[in-house]
Amino acid sequence: MEPFRYREDAKIPCFSLHPWEEAFPRLVAGISARKASPDPFQYNYALHIGDDPDRVRLNRQKLAEQLGMSFSSWTCGEQVHGADIAEVTSEDRGKGRNSLETALPSVDGLLTDEEDILLTSFYADCVPLLFYSPDSNLIGLAHAGWRGTVGKIGPRMVEKMVRRGAKREGILAAIAPSIGGCCYEVDEHVAGPLSQVLSDLSGVLFSSRPGRWMLDLKAANRKLLLQAGIREENLLVSRWCTSCHEEHFFSHRRDRGRTGRMVAWIGMRKGRKA
Repeated sequence: MEPFRYREDAKIPCFSLHPWEEAFPRLVAGISARKASPDPFQYNYALHIGDDPDRVRLNRQKLAEQLGMSFSSWTCGEQVHGADIAEVTSEDRGKGRNSLETALPSVDGLLTDEEDILLTSFYADCVPLLFYSPDSNLIGLAHAGWRGTVGKIGPRMVEKMVRRGAKREGILAAIAPSIGGCCYEVDEHVAGPLSQVLSDLSGVLFSSRPGRWMLDLKAANRKLLLQAGIREENLLVSRWCTSCHEEHFFSHRRDRGRTGRMVAWIGMRKGRKA
């Protein structure tokens, strides 16, 4: 069953990570959606791609309110297609919500055990990775493009959570909508580094023509997370492809760069019991 459910009842289009939100009422977790429109930035949540900053801030504020979180809780990193992870404290709450300059610098992963902090990151084909440790109340969010995947940002998040007290066998992980192996063709520049971190590329790379392969980044991250000790029964993987479904998702590859960004999020509402 698809773990990311489109919210038909929501004013702001989005998908919720239904199994987690149903099991843990204090959690909010999901990814935004778009509505197909001549406007390439409708429901855009990123500040760095040429959209009107005031509109982006308003989009963020409306979504936070819909999730039952304050806009002041919205927290994000710079996102540099790396594999570094910041541990977010109450002093970091709200960083990046109004400007890229105030975002947590040079990180693509965020981790916290604080209530009322909404961890956010932005996507238009790359893979969002969401994490929750019910026993330690740790939540995490990681942006995994092909470079972050090769840098093992998912396994690095798992190790950070374990060092912070999470039980490895109890960590929940989810792979959100992203570009699928149906639409993501790469060359040796990408395939070569990937083969250095995954000895078994079955189900990950498929030859499409000489010197070219179709890459399933979700499958690659799934394998890496299983290698890191995430139990198969604790790992959810979306079937949605951002490139195939223009009605719901921005896609950098499909739209040739002129497009907005979805936001993925995870947070714990203040004062809500699990």
